[in-house]
Amino acid sequence: MARAHSIALPPELNYLLSELTSAEVADNQKWILNLMLKQGPIVLSALWRMLGSEQDVMDAYQTAVCRLTERGKNSIGSNRGGYFYKTAINAGIEIIRRRKQRREQWPAVVEAQRNRDTKRAELQTGEKVFDQKEIMEQTREAIAHLPPHLRNVIILRDLTELPYLQVARIMGITVGTARLYRRQAIIRLADLIAREVNR
Repeated sequence: MARAHSIALPPELNYLLSELTSAEVADNQKWILNLMLKQGPIVLSALWRMLGSEQDVMDAYQTAVCRLTERGKNSIGSNRGGYFYKTAINAGIEIIRRRKQRREQWPAVVEAQRNRDTKRAELQTGEKVFDQKEIMEQTREAIAHLPPHLRNVIILRDLTELPYLQVARIMGITVGTARLYRRQAIIRLADLIAREVNR
């Protein structure tokens, strides 16, 4: 069987290998450090060819090291390098399966998100329409409770959007009086609507 040739690794993975030589570990864990130093480049190269993503390579490598450490030196047999390689490849295969699963499920996830967004928008639009209708109804009722001179100014100025000059002419009052009546009307409307809401 041909030995796997080392290929160019990203600087971060090379850095990981160089960092291993300076790592301080307990005496009972030196075996895993020696295994990583001896077999690490080959395992990383294989994972890199297999996965092509630095993050995925790091995840698979870390998973393999954790699994080996968890099992312990005595339970992985005499061919530790082969066991390390096999464990790392299995971790890589799990990552590829997860990728495939995500790709297959992605359209359903996107559709579910789109449906949630649509429902949320419909609810918000419905609430706004309801709120606007309710506010308009409350405003109409409050206007109806105003004294006639205040009600007429509000209707002419705010609902029909006439300028103060025309409002004053229609009502036979001065422009200053029309402004004063509108101000009083707004204060009373705010009070009437607030009381209605707090009921």
